[in-house]
Amino acid sequence: MAKSAAMDATDTPTMVTVAQAAEILGVSERTVWRYLKAGRLTGETVGEPGTQRTLIPRDAVRARARERAGGDPAGAGAEHERLERMLAAAQAERDALRARVAALQGALARAGRPARLERLVGGALAAVSRGRG
Repeated sequence: MAKSAAMDATDTPTMVTVAQAAEILGVSERTVWRYLKAGRLTGETVGEPGTQRTLIPRDAVRARARERAGGDPAGAGAEHERLERMLAAAQAERDALRARVAALQGALARAGRPARLERLVGGALAAVSRGRG
C-alpha cells in the first residue's frame, strides 16, 4: 500500500487526497477514513513517514458519490420500468380475482334463493296450518 517516492495529489490527476474526496462526497474527512477502513473506498498511502498522505482513486470516489446519490440513473430507470410491469401484472391479477369472486358470490346467491324461498313457503304453510287447526 505504501510507495517509496513521495507523491503529490497534483502529480496524479487520477488520485485525490482524503480532504478532496471528502469535498467531492460532501462528507467529513473522518467519514472518508471510515469508508477506507470499511473497504467502501480504496486508498494508497504514499511518502516517507512524517510526510505520508493517503491517495484515493478519483474513479472510486465518483463511484461512491453515485452510490450515495442513488446509483446509476439508467439502471434506476430500468428497475423502475420492471417494477411498473410487475405492478401492472399484479393489478391485472387482482382485477381478475375480483371478477371471479363476484361471479362466485352471484352463483352462491342464485343457489341460495330456492332454499330461501322454500323456507319462506314452509313458514307460510306452517302458519296457515296453525291457523286452520
